[in-house]
Amino acid sequence: MSLTIAHIDDWLSSKEIRTHLKITGCELMHLREKGKLEFKKIGNAYFYKLPKKFSEPNVK
Repeated sequence: MSLTIAHIDDWLSSKEIRTHLKITGCELMHLREKGKLEFKKIGNAYFYKLPKKFSEPNVK
């Protein structure tokens, strides 16, 4: 199944993922190029899945 506008809710924009991971645009590009982040491209925009280690709440 391809990513469509209807499925965007499960994905984060470049700006959102950079905020979550506290990284620069350049670092984000390198992670994407190395295959460390799952991403999809729609037109000229990239959308990312948040890695599980960042999406799960810290349980103490």
